[in-house]
Amino acid sequence: MKKALFLLSFVFILFSCGDNNTNENKKYDPTPYQFTQQIPQRDFPLYIPADNPMTVEGVELGKELFANKILSVDNELSCTSCHKPENAYTSNVRFNKGYKGKLMTRNTMSLVNLVFNKYFGWEGSHSSLEEAILATIENKDEFHEDWDNVVVKLLDAGYADKFYKAFGTDDITPILVAKAIAQFLRSNISVNSKFDRAYYFNDPDARFTPLESKGFELFLSEKGDCFHCHRVGPFFDNRFHNNGLDANPEPGLAEVTKEATDFGKFKTGSLRNIAVTAPYMHDGRYSTLEEVLDFYSDHVKYFPTLDPNMNHEGGIFLEDDEKEAVIAFLKTLTDEKYLNK
Repeated sequence: MKKALFLLSFVFILFSCGDNNTNENKKYDPTPYQFTQQIPQRDFPLYIPADNPMTVEGVELGKELFANKILSVDNELSCTSCHKPENAYTSNVRFNKGYKGKLMTRNTMSLVNLVFNKYFGWEGSHSSLEEAILATIENKDEFHEDWDNVVVKLLDAGYADKFYKAFGTDDITPILVAKAIAQFLRSNISVNSKFDRAYYFNDPDARFTPLESKGFELFLSEKGDCFHCHRVGPFFDNRFHNNGLDANPEPGLAEVTKEATDFGKFKTGSLRNIAVTAPYMHDGRYSTLEEVLDFYSDHVKYFPTLDPNMNHEGGIFLEDDEKEAVIAFLKTLTDEKYLNK
């Protein structure tokens, strides 16, 4: 009897040691992520938080989570439901639908080149990409899910090992989910448009046509007046402006800051891939670039917080051929290689 108990104890210890060794021998050895695109550093400062360095494993995990409906209640929606890769991670509808088909009140912003962004959301509601992702999951009009449920679903789906490879822990937490998706989105770079090849890389096969050159000159001129908010390079300025859409605007940034001087201000959207990201403005009111140029030319509305660079008493008054030239230039910002990859 004693011999049998000894053997049973020995087997128990043997298996226990085996389990411990398995856990101890798990190797956390992430691969630092390297951007495959050449990025013109003087115009493209990168915003990567020190507490969320990018790794190959983190980016891959984030890419998988971004497309997985497991993050939403009833597994109904994924991030790609509204942010479609072929449309530069936006969608060609004025307002997308969220939880149970609820119509959103903001046009879907493009998620390309977010590594160059400091603020997120049309009203600047979030100061980090991770924060914006965390809020989306629990937003009652968007994914409408509880984070505890998300964690359980991810564990049941076998994600623990992938989180270990990305972050060195089997414990799946909301912040790690957000960090993984943020890493993927920061890897999402578009800097290979005709403009880039001509302006930065001196590609002889990407020379501007006379019409595109005229549009670029107008873009940079005080008459065209585009460059103040859409800085050459990223083609936005990480700031908020009242661009004169309405005489009685929505609160915009003032919703966040509670400052009267911010009333009517919205985040400057990037012009990169602008030809494929219609409709335009925070509320998607314009369906074409022609409509946008008509607005800036002749229909700017005054309000006390109107951006000083927009205060042209109704617009910048472009001629039809000048509008055509600016639009021709804007189309050089389309990165065909990126959109078709």
